[in-house]
Amino acid sequence: MNDPNRDLKSGCVQFIVSTACGFLLVFPLGLLFDKMNWPFFHSWGLAHGSFVLAWPMMTLLSFGVFRGILRLRGAKDSKQPPPTGI
Repeated sequence: MNDPNRDLKSGCVQFIVSTACGFLLVFPLGLLFDKMNWPFFHSWGLAHGSFVLAWPMMTLLSFGVFRGILRLRGAKDSKQPPPTGI
């Protein structure tokens, strides 16, 4: 059976790593928007307030990616079938 403490620890680590990755992914986002001459998330916009929107968005993106990776890895490591549903 699943250990609730292990799931809690794993979730906390995933949250912390996703938050850090979200912060680091803001910089490539700014560079991409600068190169493409797109508004709002370019470097000037990030420096003047768009950072507040970009950081949580990148954090949620990295959280979803990590969740998918962990679910795939967990399905391969265990002999139980992968979980169904959300």
